Amino acid sequence: MAQDQKRKLLRAITIGLIVNIILAVLKLSFGIWGNAQALISDGLNSFSDVFISTLILVVMKVATKKPDHDHPYGHEKFEGLAYFVLGIIFFMTSIYIGITSVTSIFNYFTVSTQVIKPHIYTVIISIISLIIKFVLFKYFLIISKKYNNPTLKADSKNHLLDAWATLFSVIGLSLAQINLIVFDYIAAFIIGVFIFRLSYQIIKDAISYLVDQAPTPEEIDQIHKVILEVKGVISVDDLKVRRHMTQKYVDVEIGVESSLSLKEAHLIAEKVHQQVEDEFPEVIHCMVHVNPVN
Repeated sequence: MAQDQKRKLLRAITIGLIVNIILAVLKLSFGIWGNAQALISDGLNSFSDVFISTLILVVMKVATKKPDHDHPYGHEKFEGLAYFVLGIIFFMTSIYIGITSVTSIFNYFTVSTQVIKPHIYTVIISIISLIIKFVLFKYFLIISKKYNNPTLKADSKNHLLDAWATLFSVIGLSLAQINLIVFDYIAAFIIGVFIFRLSYQIIKDAISYLVDQAPTPEEIDQIHKVILEVKGVISVDDLKVRRHMTQKYVDVEIGVESSLSLKEAHLIAEKVHQQVEDEFPEVIHCMVHVNPVN
């Protein structure tokens, strides 16, 4: 990874970390003071974002290191590991918020105690948070697309879902102002559902990164077609493609005329190697094995 690219990615993560710290403090402080469960749930979500941003910041420094003796294929999979941990944190946060909000809804209808209305300032804080989260989503989305970075892409999705969750917080707290206080708890539950859905998607993607899952059949067919187009290739006897985070490794066995010299067969293999890497920039390396065909 180029030094300039690494610097910009780390800068984006640092900005996200600082903003999440501010939002977490604001939401939790005003949520507790203003008796707003939706805002407290949103604050817990932002607090988990603080931990996540810190984790990403540390892991990105490792993942962007150059290959060494112990890691000849590079350190990118540390990013996949962080991606997986990120999903687990979201999952645990969603379960906690879900249990807390369901308990509050149940108590609201069954326990005869006076319920305190959330303070109007909690609505204002939620609106401010909504605007900030949407801006962060757009910023992270642009950076992740520009550098094809899966972790920042996941974080951009997180910011988008945070914006949706905060929108429900605004709606719930606004309705609570006209004594429909149960909507505060319902909004908190919806926030938990949003986080749970995100955690499932992140864990699913992270597992595919960590277990060297193959790309789609369409992508493999495209590589197969390019190999067959190379002059001298009679057949593709075996083709394996595996993901390496956002990149790919290709292992292929080709059949060539058995009467060719070693040098001639090697040149065909070299052409296949070069053609695949030229046609598919995401392929880190194409390993070619030659089989004789009578």
